[in-house]
Amino acid sequence: MHSLRLFINGFLIGIANIIPGMSGGTLALVLGIYERLIRALRHIGLSTVKNLLGVVRLKKEAFTTAETELRRIDFGFLALLGTGAIAAILLTSKLIVYLLNDHHDATYGFFCGLILTSILVPVRMLKQRGVKELLVLLIAVALVLSLSIGTNEKQLERVAYKSGSEIAVSDYVSSTAFPTYWDLGMFFGSGALAISAMILPGVSGSFLMLALGVYFRLLTAINTLVESIPELLNGVFGRPMLGSLLIIGVTAIGCLFGLLAFTRLLNYLLERYRNLTVAFLIGLMVGSLYGLWPFREFAIVDGERIDTAHILPQLDINLLVTMGAFLIGCGVIFLFARLED
Repeated sequence: MHSLRLFINGFLIGIANIIPGMSGGTLALVLGIYERLIRALRHIGLSTVKNLLGVVRLKKEAFTTAETELRRIDFGFLALLGTGAIAAILLTSKLIVYLLNDHHDATYGFFCGLILTSILVPVRMLKQRGVKELLVLLIAVALVLSLSIGTNEKQLERVAYKSGSEIAVSDYVSSTAFPTYWDLGMFFGSGALAISAMILPGVSGSFLMLALGVYFRLLTAINTLVESIPELLNGVFGRPMLGSLLIIGVTAIGCLFGLLAFTRLLNYLLERYRNLTVAFLIGLMVGSLYGLWPFREFAIVDGERIDTAHILPQLDINLLVTMGAFLIGCGVIFLFARLED
Protein backbone atom coordinates (compact mmCIF):
# COMPACT_ATOMS: atom_id res chain seq x y z
CA MET A 1 0.00 0.00 0.00
CA HIS A 2 2.88 2.34 0.83
CA SER A 3 4.48 1.61 -2.58
CA LEU A 4 1.21 2.36 -4.39
CA ARG A 5 0.89 5.64 -2.53
CA LEU A 6 4.43 6.68 -3.55
CA PHE A 7 3.69 5.75 -7.18
CA ILE A 8 0.50 7.87 -7.12
CA ASN A 9 2.45 10.75 -5.53
CA GLY A 10 4.99 10.51 -8.35
CA PHE A 11 2.18 10.41 -10.92
CA LEU A 12 0.69 13.63 -9.49
CA ILE A 13 4.10 15.32 -9.43
CA GLY A 14 4.67 14.25 -13.05
CA ILE A 15 1.37 15.82 -14.10
CA ALA A 16 2.26 19.03 -12.26
CA ASN A 17 5.65 19.23 -13.95
CA ILE A 18 4.21 19.28 -17.49
CA ILE A 19 1.67 22.01 -16.73
CA PRO A 20 2.92 25.59 -17.29
CA GLY A 21 2.50 27.48 -14.02
CA MET A 22 2.20 24.33 -11.89
CA SER A 23 5.09 23.18 -9.69
CA GLY A 24 5.94 19.59 -8.91
CA GLY A 25 7.82 20.88 -5.87
CA THR A 26 4.58 22.34 -4.54
CA LEU A 27 2.82 18.98 -4.72
CA ALA A 28 5.82 17.25 -3.13
CA LEU A 29 5.59 19.76 -0.28
CA VAL A 30 1.84 19.27 0.11
CA LEU A 31 2.15 15.48 -0.05
CA GLY A 32 4.66 15.54 2.79
CA ILE A 33 7.61 14.09 0.85
CA TYR A 34 9.51 17.24 -0.14
CA GLU A 35 12.36 17.15 2.38
CA ARG A 36 12.81 13.38 2.00
CA LEU A 37 13.05 13.91 -1.77
CA ILE A 38 15.68 16.64 -1.42
CA ARG A 39 17.75 14.52 1.01
CA ALA A 40 17.60 11.48 -1.27
CA LEU A 41 18.66 13.46 -4.34
CA ARG A 42 21.49 15.15 -2.42
CA HIS A 43 23.05 11.74 -1.65
CA ILE A 44 23.42 10.88 -5.35
CA GLY A 45 26.88 11.62 -6.71
CA LEU A 46 29.94 10.20 -8.45
CA SER A 47 30.39 7.69 -5.63
CA THR A 48 26.94 6.34 -6.45
CA VAL A 49 27.92 5.70 -10.05
CA LYS A 50 31.19 4.09 -8.97
CA ASN A 51 29.56 1.78 -6.41
CA LEU A 52 26.78 0.69 -8.78
CA LEU A 53 29.08 0.06 -11.74
CA GLY A 54 31.15 -2.20 -9.54
CA VAL A 55 28.60 -5.00 -10.08
CA VAL A 56 30.04 -5.61 -13.56
CA ARG A 57 32.90 -7.43 -11.82
CA LEU A 58 30.30 -10.00 -10.68
CA LYS A 59 31.85 -10.28 -7.23
CA LYS A 60 29.89 -10.76 -4.03
CA GLU A 61 31.38 -7.75 -2.25
CA ALA A 62 30.50 -5.55 -5.26
CA PHE A 63 26.83 -6.54 -5.04
CA THR A 64 26.89 -5.89 -1.28
CA THR A 65 28.38 -2.43 -1.87
CA ALA A 66 25.77 -1.67 -4.55
CA GLU A 67 22.95 -2.76 -2.24
CA THR A 68 24.26 -0.54 0.54
CA GLU A 69 24.54 2.39 -1.87
CA LEU A 70 20.95 1.93 -3.07
CA ARG A 71 19.72 2.05 0.51
CA ARG A 72 21.84 5.15 1.20
CA ILE A 73 20.25 7.11 -1.66
CA ASP A 74 16.74 5.84 -0.76
CA PHE A 75 16.50 4.20 -4.18
CA GLY A 76 13.14 2.49 -3.60
CA PHE A 77 11.53 5.83 -2.77
CA LEU A 78 13.09 7.59 -5.78
CA ALA A 79 12.29 4.70 -8.15
CA LEU A 80 8.59 4.66 -7.27
CA LEU A 81 8.29 8.44 -7.55
CA GLY A 82 10.23 8.49 -10.82
CA THR A 83 8.19 5.66 -12.34
CA GLY A 84 4.96 7.44 -11.44
CA ALA A 85 6.21 10.75 -12.86
CA ILE A 86 7.35 9.19 -16.16
CA ALA A 87 4.04 7.34 -16.50
CA ALA A 88 2.16 10.61 -15.95
CA ILE A 89 4.18 12.46 -18.59
CA LEU A 90 3.67 9.72 -21.19
CA LEU A 91 -0.02 9.15 -20.47
CA THR A 92 -1.29 12.67 -19.85
CA SER A 93 0.69 14.95 -22.16
CA LYS A 94 -2.10 14.88 -24.78
CA LEU A 95 -4.81 15.26 -22.13
CA ILE A 96 -3.11 18.31 -20.65
CA VAL A 97 -2.83 19.94 -24.08
CA TYR A 98 -6.54 19.21 -24.69
CA LEU A 99 -7.63 20.66 -21.32
CA LEU A 100 -5.50 23.78 -21.67
CA ASN A 101 -6.78 24.42 -25.21
CA ASP A 102 -10.47 23.48 -24.89
CA HIS A 103 -11.21 24.02 -21.17
CA HIS A 104 -8.61 26.63 -20.33
CA ASP A 105 -10.33 28.75 -17.67
CA ALA A 106 -11.75 25.85 -15.64
CA THR A 107 -8.42 24.00 -15.79
CA TYR A 108 -6.45 27.00 -14.56
CA GLY A 109 -9.13 27.71 -11.96
CA PHE A 110 -8.55 24.20 -10.61
CA PHE A 111 -4.79 24.81 -10.52
CA CYS A 112 -5.29 28.13 -8.71
CA GLY A 113 -7.29 26.33 -6.04
CA LEU A 114 -4.50 23.80 -5.63
CA ILE A 115 -1.75 26.39 -5.25
CA LEU A 116 -3.61 28.93 -3.10
CA THR A 117 -4.64 26.32 -0.54
CA SER A 118 -1.28 24.55 -0.57
CA ILE A 119 0.44 27.77 0.57
CA LEU A 120 -0.88 26.95 4.04
CA VAL A 121 1.48 23.95 4.20
CA PRO A 122 4.82 25.83 4.21
CA VAL A 123 3.29 28.69 6.24
CA ARG A 124 2.83 26.24 9.11
CA MET A 125 6.52 25.32 8.79
CA LEU A 126 7.68 28.87 9.60
CA LYS A 127 9.07 29.06 13.13
CA GLN A 128 8.99 32.88 13.15
CA ARG A 129 7.54 35.61 10.95
CA GLY A 130 9.62 38.80 10.91
CA VAL A 131 10.88 41.51 8.58
CA LYS A 132 13.62 39.31 7.11
CA GLU A 133 11.14 36.59 6.22
CA LEU A 134 8.79 39.15 4.64
CA LEU A 135 11.61 40.68 2.57
CA VAL A 136 12.76 37.27 1.30
CA LEU A 137 9.15 36.38 0.46
CA LEU A 138 8.68 39.57 -1.57
CA ILE A 139 11.92 38.93 -3.50
CA ALA A 140 10.65 35.48 -4.43
CA VAL A 141 7.30 36.91 -5.56
CA ALA A 142 9.10 39.45 -7.76
CA LEU A 143 11.24 36.69 -9.28
CA VAL A 144 8.25 34.59 -10.32
CA LEU A 145 6.35 37.63 -11.63
CA SER A 146 9.29 38.57 -13.86
CA LEU A 147 9.32 35.05 -15.30
CA SER A 148 5.56 35.18 -15.89
CA ILE A 149 5.73 38.53 -17.69
CA GLY A 150 8.58 37.23 -19.84
CA THR A 151 6.46 34.23 -20.77
CA ASN A 152 3.61 36.50 -21.90
CA GLU A 153 6.05 38.25 -24.26
CA LYS A 154 7.07 34.85 -25.66
CA GLN A 155 3.41 34.05 -26.29
CA LEU A 156 3.00 37.24 -28.30
CA GLU A 157 6.03 36.22 -30.37
CA ARG A 158 4.41 32.84 -31.03
CA VAL A 159 1.26 34.56 -32.29
CA ALA A 160 3.40 36.74 -34.57
CA TYR A 161 5.26 33.74 -35.94
CA LYS A 162 2.19 31.57 -36.55
CA SER A 163 0.45 34.52 -38.18
CA GLY A 164 3.34 34.95 -40.64
CA SER A 165 4.76 38.17 -39.17
CA GLU A 166 8.37 39.05 -39.99
CA ILE A 167 9.15 39.73 -36.31
CA ALA A 168 8.99 36.01 -35.59
CA VAL A 169 11.99 34.52 -33.86
CA SER A 170 13.86 31.36 -34.76
CA ASP A 171 12.81 29.64 -31.53
CA TYR A 172 9.51 28.73 -33.14
CA VAL A 173 10.73 27.13 -36.32
CA SER A 174 8.76 23.98 -37.12
CA SER A 175 8.44 21.74 -34.08
CA THR A 176 8.89 18.70 -36.29
CA ALA A 177 12.29 19.80 -37.65
CA PHE A 178 15.28 17.54 -36.92
CA PRO A 179 17.26 19.09 -34.02
CA THR A 180 20.58 20.81 -34.74
CA TYR A 181 23.55 20.85 -32.36
CA TRP A 182 22.42 24.29 -31.21
CA ASP A 183 18.91 22.92 -30.54
CA LEU A 184 20.32 20.05 -28.49
CA GLY A 185 22.44 22.48 -26.48
CA MET A 186 19.33 24.55 -25.77
CA PHE A 187 17.40 21.47 -24.66
CA PHE A 188 20.26 20.40 -22.36
CA GLY A 189 20.48 23.86 -20.77
CA SER A 190 16.70 24.21 -20.54
CA GLY A 191 16.43 20.79 -18.90
CA ALA A 192 19.07 21.69 -16.29
CA LEU A 193 17.35 25.00 -15.47
CA ALA A 194 13.82 23.60 -15.58
CA ILE A 195 14.48 20.63 -13.28
CA SER A 196 16.09 23.01 -10.80
CA ALA A 197 12.92 25.10 -10.92
CA MET A 198 10.66 22.03 -10.70
CA ILE A 199 11.95 21.08 -7.26
CA LEU A 200 11.18 24.57 -5.93
CA PRO A 201 7.57 24.89 -4.72
CA GLY A 202 5.81 27.58 -6.74
CA VAL A 203 8.28 27.65 -9.63
CA SER A 204 7.10 25.74 -12.67
CA GLY A 205 9.82 24.06 -14.70
CA SER A 206 7.51 23.78 -17.70
CA PHE A 207 6.74 27.49 -17.28
CA LEU A 208 10.46 28.20 -17.49
CA MET A 209 10.75 25.99 -20.59
CA LEU A 210 7.89 27.96 -22.10
CA ALA A 211 9.79 31.19 -21.43
CA LEU A 212 12.91 29.70 -23.04
CA GLY A 213 10.93 28.72 -26.15
CA VAL A 214 11.41 24.92 -25.97
CA TYR A 215 8.26 23.76 -24.16
CA PHE A 216 5.98 23.10 -27.14
CA ARG A 217 8.69 21.42 -29.15
CA LEU A 218 9.50 19.09 -26.24
CA LEU A 219 5.82 18.27 -25.75
CA THR A 220 5.52 17.58 -29.48
CA ALA A 221 8.53 15.25 -29.28
CA ILE A 222 6.90 13.29 -26.43
CA ASN A 223 3.62 12.97 -28.34
CA THR A 224 5.46 11.96 -31.53
CA LEU A 225 7.38 9.27 -29.67
CA VAL A 226 4.22 7.85 -28.07
CA GLU A 227 2.36 7.85 -31.41
CA SER A 228 5.32 6.11 -33.10
CA ILE A 229 5.34 3.11 -30.74
CA PRO A 230 3.20 0.95 -33.11
CA GLU A 231 5.62 1.71 -35.96
CA LEU A 232 8.58 0.82 -33.74
CA LEU A 233 6.96 -2.52 -32.85
CA ASN A 234 6.66 -3.22 -36.60
CA GLY A 235 10.38 -2.52 -37.08
CA VAL A 236 9.96 0.96 -38.56
CA PHE A 237 12.30 3.60 -37.12
CA GLY A 238 11.74 6.90 -38.91
CA ARG A 239 13.56 10.22 -38.83
CA PRO A 240 10.84 11.98 -36.75
CA MET A 241 11.17 9.28 -34.07
CA LEU A 242 14.97 9.68 -34.01
CA GLY A 243 14.65 13.45 -33.68
CA SER A 244 12.14 13.04 -30.85
CA LEU A 245 14.41 10.58 -29.04
CA LEU A 246 17.35 12.98 -29.32
CA ILE A 247 15.32 15.88 -27.95
CA ILE A 248 13.90 13.86 -25.04
CA GLY A 249 17.22 12.14 -24.27
CA VAL A 250 19.32 15.33 -24.23
CA THR A 251 16.69 17.12 -22.13
CA ALA A 252 16.68 14.20 -19.67
CA ILE A 253 20.49 14.36 -19.36
CA GLY A 254 20.26 18.10 -18.72
CA CYS A 255 17.61 17.44 -16.07
CA LEU A 256 19.85 14.89 -14.34
CA PHE A 257 22.77 17.34 -14.32
CA GLY A 258 20.65 20.16 -12.89
CA LEU A 259 19.04 17.86 -10.34
CA LEU A 260 22.32 16.62 -8.88
CA ALA A 261 23.85 20.10 -8.73
CA PHE A 262 20.89 22.09 -7.42
CA THR A 263 19.55 19.73 -4.73
CA ARG A 264 22.84 20.00 -2.83
CA LEU A 265 22.47 23.78 -2.66
CA LEU A 266 18.84 23.57 -1.61
CA ASN A 267 19.56 20.97 1.07
CA TYR A 268 22.36 23.19 2.44
CA LEU A 269 19.99 26.16 2.64
CA LEU A 270 17.31 24.11 4.39
CA GLU A 271 19.85 22.94 6.96
CA ARG A 272 21.53 26.32 7.60
CA TYR A 273 18.79 28.90 6.87
CA ARG A 274 15.60 26.88 7.18
CA ASN A 275 13.20 29.68 8.12
CA LEU A 276 14.37 32.09 5.40
CA THR A 277 14.41 29.28 2.83
CA VAL A 278 10.83 28.32 3.67
CA ALA A 279 9.81 31.99 3.42
CA PHE A 280 11.42 32.13 -0.04
CA LEU A 281 9.50 29.01 -1.08
CA ILE A 282 6.24 30.58 0.11
CA GLY A 283 6.99 33.66 -2.00
CA LEU A 284 7.54 31.47 -5.05
CA MET A 285 4.14 29.86 -4.50
CA VAL A 286 2.40 33.22 -4.05
CA GLY A 287 4.02 34.63 -7.19
CA SER A 288 2.98 31.61 -9.26
CA LEU A 289 -0.68 32.57 -8.81
CA TYR A 290 -0.20 35.35 -11.37
CA GLY A 291 0.82 32.82 -14.01
CA LEU A 292 -2.19 30.65 -13.15
CA TRP A 293 -4.81 33.42 -13.53
CA PRO A 294 -7.54 31.66 -15.56
CA PHE A 295 -9.00 34.57 -17.53
CA ARG A 296 -6.91 35.62 -20.54
CA GLU A 297 -7.08 37.32 -23.88
CA PHE A 298 -6.04 34.82 -26.52
CA ALA A 299 -5.63 34.22 -30.22
CA ILE A 300 -6.58 31.11 -32.20
CA VAL A 301 -3.90 30.42 -34.80
CA ASP A 302 -3.99 27.21 -36.86
CA GLY A 303 -6.52 25.76 -34.44
CA GLU A 304 -4.30 26.37 -31.41
CA ARG A 305 -5.13 28.68 -28.52
CA ILE A 306 -2.31 31.08 -27.53
CA ASP A 307 -2.82 33.24 -24.42
CA THR A 308 -1.59 36.81 -24.69
CA ALA A 309 -2.81 38.90 -21.69
CA HIS A 310 -4.65 38.72 -18.35
CA ILE A 311 -8.19 40.14 -18.17
CA LEU A 312 -10.95 40.49 -15.59
CA PRO A 313 -13.75 37.88 -15.79
CA GLN A 314 -17.31 38.57 -16.89
CA LEU A 315 -20.30 37.38 -14.89
CA ASP A 316 -21.35 34.40 -16.97
CA ILE A 317 -21.50 30.60 -16.92
CA ASN A 318 -17.76 30.37 -17.60
CA LEU A 319 -17.04 32.26 -14.38
CA LEU A 320 -19.30 29.91 -12.40
CA VAL A 321 -17.65 26.82 -13.89
CA THR A 322 -14.19 28.23 -13.20
CA MET A 323 -15.11 29.05 -9.60
CA GLY A 324 -16.46 25.53 -9.20
CA ALA A 325 -13.18 24.10 -10.49
CA PHE A 326 -11.30 26.45 -8.12
CA LEU A 327 -13.26 25.15 -5.12
CA ILE A 328 -12.62 21.55 -6.20
CA GLY A 329 -8.89 22.33 -6.32
CA CYS A 330 -9.07 23.75 -2.80
CA GLY A 331 -10.92 20.64 -1.66
CA VAL A 332 -8.27 18.34 -3.14
CA ILE A 333 -5.52 20.01 -1.08
CA PHE A 334 -7.59 19.91 2.10
CA LEU A 335 -8.17 16.20 1.43
CA PHE A 336 -4.43 15.61 0.98
CA ALA A 337 -3.71 17.53 4.20
CA ARG A 338 -6.30 15.44 6.06
CA LEU A 339 -4.81 12.21 4.74
CA GLU A 340 -1.30 13.38 5.62
CA ASP A 341 -2.40 14.22 9.18
